[in-house]
Amino acid sequence: MVTNPSLRFKHALVTGATGIVGVPLVHELLSCRVLVSTFTRGVTQVGFPSKVVNLSGDIANTNQVIKASEDKDVIFHVAAVKNNSSSSYSEFERINVNGTKNVITAARTVGARLVYVSTVNVDGFRRGRLFDYYSESKSEAEKLVSKAVDDGLDAVIVRPAMVFGSVGGRAGLIVDSLLSGGLRVLPAPERRINPVWSVDLARALISAAENGHLGTAYTVAGSTLRTGDFVAQVCEARKLRKPLLSLPAWLFIAPLKLSWWA
Repeated sequence: MVTNPSLRFKHALVTGATGIVGVPLVHELLSCRVLVSTFTRGVTQVGFPSKVVNLSGDIANTNQVIKASEDKDVIFHVAAVKNNSSSSYSEFERINVNGTKNVITAARTVGARLVYVSTVNVDGFRRGRLFDYYSESKSEAEKLVSKAVDDGLDAVIVRPAMVFGSVGGRAGLIVDSLLSGGLRVLPAPERRINPVWSVDLARALISAAENGHLGTAYTVAGSTLRTGDFVAQVCEARKLRKPLLSLPAWLFIAPLKLSWWA
């Protein structure tokens, strides 16, 4: 865990606190003796210690977000829609873009530092290599944060690569698919990825809050390896059957949304 018990911020708000990133982030903050409040859509079932204040609300509701942010000196904005069965962009826009806009407003209102959790996908989207709704919405949200910094907001951006970990039976989309037996065909086994452990990401987020330079976007990633090698390592560690078939990326890029890569 992060060992510094005397961080410059004392009371944190974590949005999206029940996910694979949010849960270890809350625990790492607690280890630093930081007061932690969470902001989620409903009553959390994660089982945080009683000293964690669980606040429920809608990230798309400006007043609710501002209310939850009162008396906080840092906001970790983790909440996001990653995968949606709808073919519409509207839910990604409502949560990922408008929700971020509300968090920016709240941070400005209460004078808190904002740590915005983006994704490495934004670089691929802006270069025309990715075209999914998740990457588009995160790119738009990141632009909002950068614009807010130009207007005086104290904020930093963290762009994690593919995250894996273990939270409430979830371990990241690729690993979850392996555990459930749902990944029978592996797309793009030669694709280079940089998977990052969720606890390492949580520590990086705290470091960004404590030491990050104003307006800077930090990439957080692990060692580079092929997707096929990562899957093989997971299967070996968990005694799982490997996918039956591997197919090259070009067969998938056109018809599939690629939001699950980050």
